[in-house]
Amino acid sequence: MKIALIVILAYFIIVNGIGKRSFLGVTFSLGIIACLFSDLLGIGMVSPFIIILVSILIGVGLSMIFGKKAYVRHDFGGKYIYSNVSDSKEYSDADGTFTVDNSLGERTAYMSVNDLRHGKIENALGSLIVYLNGTSLDEAGATIDIDNGLGKLQVYVPKEFRVSVNIDNGLGTVNTHGNPATDETLPLLKLNIDNGLGTTDIYFE
Repeated sequence: MKIALIVILAYFIIVNGIGKRSFLGVTFSLGIIACLFSDLLGIGMVSPFIIILVSILIGVGLSMIFGKKAYVRHDFGGKYIYSNVSDSKEYSDADGTFTVDNSLGERTAYMSVNDLRHGKIENALGSLIVYLNGTSLDEAGATIDIDNGLGKLQVYVPKEFRVSVNIDNGLGTVNTHGNPATDETLPLLKLNIDNGLGTTDIYFE
């Protein structure tokens, strides 16, 4: 059982951690490994809760020091105004694309993109809600890559969209609610969902 857990955690460290520069994903996984082998590491007297807490704090600290600074782009009447923010939320709505990135805490994002071609939604350990109301699809269709690690993610998609869903789920849960459009003449929105240990809910409303 321990070997299986180590393999899964190694995957998160290499792919979701190092590959995506997610310090929290790396330290959290290492914290779980430390709990599994606490006796061998000489920390058997330390509570697993303390080990996990320390690993999370280290991950948060490294993310604050070395993580990318959030950038928000707003479009007001064709004029773009850029503003730095202190959290991990990032938006981009230029050229039919957008990005929403959340590490910790609770975030709600309202995306309104004309002729969407590609979107990216990433949620690490926090709670993220994304609304796509007001967004239109490019005639050739669009793709949204959704990556949820250990957090809770909710994505609201207009039910008027024709949608295909591709799910790569680890030990978490992925749920869909409602039904998208089935008209074959409509542009196709592809949702590529990579869910780790968290919960991802897709709502068609």
